[in-house]
Amino acid sequence: MIMGESLMEKIISSTDGSHIFYKILGHGSPIFFIHGNSGSHHAFQKQVDAFQKDHQLILMDTRDHGKSTNESNQLDFSAIFSDILTILDNEQIEKVMMVGFSDGANIALSFANYYPERISKMVLISPNIRFDQLKKSKQLLYRSLYAISDQFLRLKKESRVLRLAMKNLPLTKNYRETLKMPILFIFGDRDIIDLNKMTPFVDSLKQAKMVIFNKTGHSILRTRPLLVNKEINSFI
Repeated sequence: MIMGESLMEKIISSTDGSHIFYKILGHGSPIFFIHGNSGSHHAFQKQVDAFQKDHQLILMDTRDHGKSTNESNQLDFSAIFSDILTILDNEQIEKVMMVGFSDGANIALSFANYYPERISKMVLISPNIRFDQLKKSKQLLYRSLYAISDQFLRLKKESRVLRLAMKNLPLTKNYRETLKMPILFIFGDRDIIDLNKMTPFVDSLKQAKMVIFNKTGHSILRTRPLLVNKEINSFI
C-alpha cells in the first residue's frame, strides 16, 4: 500500500473517451514515473517509499494498463504523450523529472524528444531505441506472442500493448539537440537489451551517462531496488 497523508487518486478523460488513472503524493520537486509493458504504477513502490518525503510523486497507469482504459483501436506514442501532457497541465507542473522503466523508459525518452521544455532530467531504466536492440530470443518471443494475441478478439488489449513494444521509437532527426537534459541510463549486465547496440546512442547525447548493474537482468526494479534508489538519489 502506498502511504502518505497527501495521497490522491485521480482519473482524467482523454478526447477519445479513455480514462487515465494516476496517483499523486508527497511534497517537493516533482518526479513523474512511467511503468513498463504489462505493468502498472505499483512497479515503483520501492521508489515511492524512498522519495515521497522530499518529492511530489506522480505515478500513472498508461493506456491499456492498470486502472487506465483505452477507447481507441490503437495504442500509440502520440496518445500516451497527450495523456502525460494532460496530467502535467492538470497538476500545473511546467517541468518535471521523469523516471521510466523498460517500455516506460522508451515513452519517457520519446516524450522528452518532442516536449523537451517539460523535462528537467530523466532516469531511464532498461530502455531500447529500436526493436532490434532487444536480444534475438526476446524479439522472437514478442513476435510469437503478438501473432497469437492478434488472432483473438478477447486479446485485443494485449495485442495493442505488444504492438507498441515492437515499434521503434519515433525520435526526430535532431534528437541530439532536443535531448540535452541530464539523462541517467541504468541497465543490467544480463539485460534483455543488447548493450553493444545501446551504448553508441547513449554516447551521442550531451549530458547522458550509463550505469550497469552486475549480475542483473531486466527486472531491475524488483531485484535491485536499493541500488536503483541510490542512483536516482545521487542523480537528483
